[in-house]
Amino acid sequence: MKWNRKDKVPASAIVWRGQSAFDGKPIVAIVTGLHGDNKNPKTGADLAQLWIVRSDINPLDAIKIGADRSICGICKHRGDGTGKRRSCYVSVKNAPRQVWKTFAAGTYLTMRPSDVATHLASRAMGIRIGAYGDGGALPISVLADLTHGIFHTGYTHAWQSRPDLQPWLMASVDTPTEYVTAKQAGWRTFRVRTAGENLDSQEIACPASDEAGKRTSCDHCGLCDGSRADDRRRSIAIIAHGIGTSSYVSLRSLIA
Repeated sequence: MKWNRKDKVPASAIVWRGQSAFDGKPIVAIVTGLHGDNKNPKTGADLAQLWIVRSDINPLDAIKIGADRSICGICKHRGDGTGKRRSCYVSVKNAPRQVWKTFAAGTYLTMRPSDVATHLASRAMGIRIGAYGDGGALPISVLADLTHGIFHTGYTHAWQSRPDLQPWLMASVDTPTEYVTAKQAGWRTFRVRTAGENLDSQEIACPASDEAGKRTSCDHCGLCDGSRADDRRRSIAIIAHGIGTSSYVSLRSLIA
């Protein structure tokens, strides 16, 4: 059911359904936190969350059969395609699963991406592209409409093949070598690092991270919004954190 502009804006809504840019499988993008009630202290209350999931498969089942490729692409943190060796910081059994269950029950209304952006702008709010899922799975037109006139954050592991995503997303890199390669290709980067790795001169520690003293939250920072023409802002790095930290350290020993 489509949202009518005369009605009250819902707290959550479907913003797009279609085929994944990664593998052509059916996916759906759902925004939550439209009332400014996001409870994640790192990202902040004023950052709506965009969840990208397979529309036909529970996300927990998707990671067990490798179907999460539709929404995560080539991200190394997916694990081995059977649900094991995951180094992703997202706990799929929590918010992503609940978002999908609500979608499967037919509860969400559908809003146009441009209407979502207009609503968020009226509340001085922004949007996080990919609370779960890679923004590169979505059409460029959706990214452009969702972020028009508002601040946003967004990341992609598809940076090597999708330079067209640079204006909206940061290149997610996992090693110093990937960092250098992405920078040379014109990307600003978001690098996950181990506690023993130093920052490059063109990087800063994520201001919302533990190691930076949690100086701010993502909704008051806005640095992770891709690359602008002649962008001289530094890239961002963060020490591995969350439920996948130990798996990430093991992963780095293989790809460093």
